[in-house]
Amino acid sequence: MVSIGFFEKIGCGALICKNDEYSTILEANSEFYKMIGYTKEEMKTLHQNRFSELVVDDLSEILEKVNQAVDSKKRLDYEYRIKNKDNKIMWIHDVAVYDEEENVFYVVIMDITYREENLERIYNILEKDLLSNLLNRRALEKKIKEQMKENKSSQALIIIDLDNFKILNDTLGHQEGDRVISFVGLKLKEIFKNNETLGRLGGDEFAIYLEDISKKDLENYAKKLVKQLEVTIEDIKIHSTIGIAFDKKGIYSFEELYKLSDTALYSLKKNDNKGKYLISVS
Repeated sequence: MVSIGFFEKIGCGALICKNDEYSTILEANSEFYKMIGYTKEEMKTLHQNRFSELVVDDLSEILEKVNQAVDSKKRLDYEYRIKNKDNKIMWIHDVAVYDEEENVFYVVIMDITYREENLERIYNILEKDLLSNLLNRRALEKKIKEQMKENKSSQALIIIDLDNFKILNDTLGHQEGDRVISFVGLKLKEIFKNNETLGRLGGDEFAIYLEDISKKDLENYAKKLVKQLEVTIEDIKIHSTIGIAFDKKGIYSFEELYKLSDTALYSLKKNDNKGKYLISVS
């Protein structure tokens, strides 16, 4: 068996583990203990040297990969999460080679938490509209379509258009317009506290998707939106015109709902009924 001393000079965790259900640690280098925050004695006393007790992801999936590697005599190479002594969740990249004669794995693990956190930040940036802190149009449409696959009840799509927003931008500048967009984003989150399917479609338009909702509840939301999204900045009054598509049976697609709510919105604008709402029931 290779001595763990061989791995002391490398800058990542190295272990020799039994091929058992706990991946029991036989030896580990100092970098591994530094990574997890436990001393060698603490790992033995508190966790019986069971590496598996540090893992927070589904062990059955990991063990399945281990068994596949043993059967195929291939190197293990995968990523999962562990928890260190301070209860901090860490992403690690695990590379392991199986020694059939000794029935052990030689394992090298690298902390890739920084990479996963950066990827998460990038993902959030790509999904979010930075001014409103709501989903952007692409992300919102994707989320609605995913929810529609599971939905078996009534559904509704609300489209909000901010009246006089262009006048505000042209008169007072885009900085004031940006403040209004941020204000609307905050208000929508307040009104729809438990709903994450909120988004900015672009410009001065916003949308909300709701499931398992009644026409009465929709009317209450619409009245609240008209009232709470009204703001006056230097004599320029911003209010909201709202088109709503209400699908009682939950059978319409995103495109169909969008068309119905957009038509309702256009009907209000065309007839100069700004600052009001219209529900199209299907």
